[in-house]
Parts: sequence; structure tokens; C-alpha cells
Amino acid sequence: MIVYGIHTCKSVFFKNKKKVLRVYLLNKKDVPSWLTNIDKNLLSVLTAVDFKRILPGDVVHQGIAMKIAEQTYCDISDLASCDQNCVVAILDGITDPHNVGAIIRTAAAFKVHCLILAEKSSCKITGAVAKAASGGLENTSICVVKNLSQAIGILKSYGFWIVSLCEKGDTFFHELDLKGKTCLVFGSENDGIRRLQKENSDFIAKLPTNPNFPVLNVSASAAIAFYEVSRQNNSVGKR
Repeated sequence: MIVYGIHTCKSVFFKNKKKVLRVYLLNKKDVPSWLTNIDKNLLSVLTAVDFKRILPGDVVHQGIAMKIAEQTYCDISDLASCDQNCVVAILDGITDPHNVGAIIRTAAAFKVHCLILAEKSSCKITGAVAKAASGGLENTSICVVKNLSQAIGILKSYGFWIVSLCEKGDTFFHELDLKGKTCLVFGSENDGIRRLQKENSDFIAKLPTNPNFPVLNVSASAAIAFYEVSRQNNSVGKR
């Protein structure tokens, strides 16, 4: 996979340098100071035209890109042993890479332990997702499953409460007791959360938005929800 942008590449370099297979730069004279210890054999200086051959022409690469080892994923069984205040999120059918990346970035900021995606109906982890995540991808575990309904059942067996976010929810999200193991479910902007995921949820909750204009982008909804769970678990601002 090729990732690009300063924040994304810097995060990969400092979090998991072994993943870096090659670094692409537009100018040999503009090697970032944080790259000074890298193996020089990994550096490639490209022209603007060359950059367009390895990246889509409209991306903002900021003069740096990296070829890295493919994304590794955790297994849902890894969540069996997470601590009592563990928070995870399911992305049900969200296919926009910018939304997925923004959610990953916010998840990292609010210490969400893991994001769970469906193998076939969710966005793949790509360079565009990594760029939108702005380094968050290296700070959040990703789990890919074949069946989200089965995943919910497994999480329940691990002691998680399942909360689906929906504008027609039964109760306001902030009125729920969100302490303890919590799984938040977010649906696509077009179709929302699918029926089976709703039926398997313990709560269907809504955010307290303007009733005359209740619709939020899914990444904005996730940011608000992640903050509220973090606040209730007293993890906001703690290292």
C-alpha cells in the first residue's frame, strides 16, 4: 500500500518503521529532518510526473509518499481480554474513504480501542483512508469480519453493550450509562444501520441535534459519540 502526506508518513515512520519499504520524495534537498536516520537505499526522488504514476493525480501528497507493508488487522477474539472501559465501534456499510479515515482519526484521539469493518460492505483501508486519518491509523486497531451480526453476538458474549446511533433513536445518547465495555454502531449515510444490526443492539440512541435539521455526517456523529463515551469513562485528557 502507498500512503502519502506528512502526518501520515511521519506516523508510520515513528510508530512502525519496519513497515516502510520505500520513501518517495519530490526533491532530494527536501528530506525531512525526522527521516535522517532512514536507510538511504529506501529513498527515491521522483519528479512531479512520477508522483502521478504512483498516486491519483488529485491527492495532496505534500511532496512525500511511502510504500508500506499491507495493513495488518486484529482478530475479534483479541477483544475478549480488553479492559472494563474498552470502547469499540462498528462501521456498517460506510464506504467513503474520507469518512472512514476521519472516524479512525477521531477514534485515535479519544482512545477507541478498535474499529470493526465488514469484509465486503465497508471501505477498504487504502492510502486515501490513511491520509484522511492523518496518522490515526497507526494508533487504532482495525478488525475486519465477514458478518457484523455475528460479530455483535461475539462482543455481547465478551460483556459489551451494543449501542446503535440513529437519528430516530429511542433515547438521547448522552442519557445512556456508557461506562464499561461499549460498542457503538454507525451506519452509512445513504442506508443507515442495517436491520439485523439494529435488532441485535441493546439501545438505539440519537444525538440531541436540531429537530428541524437532525442529519450529521457520520464522521461528525462518531466524533460526538466518542467524546461522550470518553467523558463518561473519565478518560478525556488522560494519558
